[in-house]
Amino acid sequence: MKQRALLPAVLLLVLAGCSSGGSGPAGPSESRTAATPAASAPQTSASPAPGTSEPADVSTSLNAPDALQQHVCTATADGSWSFKGTLVNNSDKNKVFSVAIGVTAGPAVAGHTLITKTVPAGQSADIAAANFAKTKDSNGTCTPVVSVEDAP
Repeated sequence: MKQRALLPAVLLLVLAGCSSGGSGPAGPSESRTAATPAASAPQTSASPAPGTSEPADVSTSLNAPDALQQHVCTATADGSWSFKGTLVNNSDKNKVFSVAIGVTAGPAVAGHTLITKTVPAGQSADIAAANFAKTKDSNGTCTPVVSVEDAP
């Protein structure tokens, strides 16, 4: 599906925004070995690559930051990163959630993973990714991005 192909591009845009050297967006949207509030939707104005069509407004059609709850991204002292959280489907339809998680250390991407999970209507599901990124120590930034679509 074309929407799933968009998720890695959104993750790259989020990671690029986090590694630009600036202070980043206002409010908590990243974590360092602690619980992270739901990430806010990135605001970008990037043009599509040549030969591709411009996607629909992803701020309303794909992003589902409120669906990811009680998530934690942690790093051990030796820099091994793990993630866990809960996806909540408050709709009356089965949904497929994609959670892209990236760890950056300064301007470098230290690792990433993609979790895809179908959650039945009105239910929740736990997700986890162990040891998906590696930094030289426990310093870094972990950023989850969530998208959703109707299950087939």
